[in-house]
Amino acid sequence: MPVVPAAWAQDVNIPYVAPRPANTLVMLPDGSTVHVELATTPAEQAYGLMGRTSLPEGRGMLFVHDDMARHAYWMYHCKIGLDIVWMDAAHSIVEMSPDTPPCRGKSTTCPSYGGKMPSEYVLELPVGTIGKHHLAVGERVEFQLP
Repeated sequence: MPVVPAAWAQDVNIPYVAPRPANTLVMLPDGSTVHVELATTPAEQAYGLMGRTSLPEGRGMLFVHDDMARHAYWMYHCKIGLDIVWMDAAHSIVEMSPDTPPCRGKSTTCPSYGGKMPSEYVLELPVGTIGKHHLAVGERVEFQLP
């Protein structure tokens, strides 16, 4: 999930957002597909995959940002590790964080990941997906937004 504004970082009670249907299809460069939930609103993006105890293979969450910017993410209140993939406006991979660990501490102790390159989309996937599908910076991920 994206790093929330500093004011929120002190507030450990990020409002709950119910899981959304995973009805958007993403095609990875090797042709395999992933069914993703979309996180498009600030509330959906702040909550992300918090509280999930598993993320099955072939599932994920796609964060759709309003702008190309350096979007750092953190794993606050996450219970599972994730592979995280940042993409530009053309859906090309610009940055990756494989096997990103959950943060079990206070919000102030959670490190942030990524955000070194401008991106517009961020894809969170089960741990091992980056390696299993040999994802690499520069490759293109295919998807159409509703």
